[in-house]
Amino acid sequence: QGGGRRGGGRSAAQRGADLQADVTISFEDSLNGASVRVPVESNGACPACHGSGAAPGTTPKICPECHGRGVLAQNQGPFAISVPCPRCHGNGTVIDSPCPTCHGGGNTRQTRRYAVKIPAGAKEGTKIRLKGKGEGGAGGGPSGDLYVVTHVEDSELFERRGDDFLIEVPVTLAEAMLGLTARIPTPDGAKVSLKVPPGSADGRTLRLRGKGAPRLKGGGKGDLLARVRLIVPSKLTKEQKKLAEELGKTESDPRAARFGTL
Repeated sequence: QGGGRRGGGRSAAQRGADLQADVTISFEDSLNGASVRVPVESNGACPACHGSGAAPGTTPKICPECHGRGVLAQNQGPFAISVPCPRCHGNGTVIDSPCPTCHGGGNTRQTRRYAVKIPAGAKEGTKIRLKGKGEGGAGGGPSGDLYVVTHVEDSELFERRGDDFLIEVPVTLAEAMLGLTARIPTPDGAKVSLKVPPGSADGRTLRLRGKGAPRLKGGGKGDLLARVRLIVPSKLTKEQKKLAEELGKTESDPRAARFGTL
């Protein structure tokens, strides 16, 4: 049944597993895009045997048990069934002299560093696929893919909502009543004028088109949403209190229209 020491057969060719790597980028890089290097530990073709599993200078041989078919026929009464060859484990070849580096497996654990381009507009959870950069396949099979998952550092001013950004704009009571034009920052570092109409209530949201995040699909940018936040002083000066009392005398009861006379 064939001479020489049996080194065991390799499993049939199989695609390697997909891998995931995580990378954290700054808020600014998420807007402008960036190139990063990502270290990934994975199985790769053994550098000594180039994935064959056989010692350098040798090659896998046709299995003498199944003659390369990978299966054997067994009689079960009037029937014959095929079973995986126990000598080559269904691979059709055997390795008499296993590679001393990978011990016949054909793969070794390796750390590679890949240059990954993060697109402008990337957000938390954006996935970038690198085809064929995952785990090496078994038995000479193709490698899996690598998925790089992007994490974005928080901004002190802006909250992302899809392709839009939200910023809260503090406004005094007088400004909310009379209206104003305020200068506010945008995510790209520029400053724009925001017109707050007279009578704006707390929570009112104003839209500045095209001042949001770059869209990953379709081009252009999202919007910047400016939410009015009314700042009410916790303590009043005598003059402020007097003015507030005078204003109160000119106003109707806001609860009467809603609740009726109680």
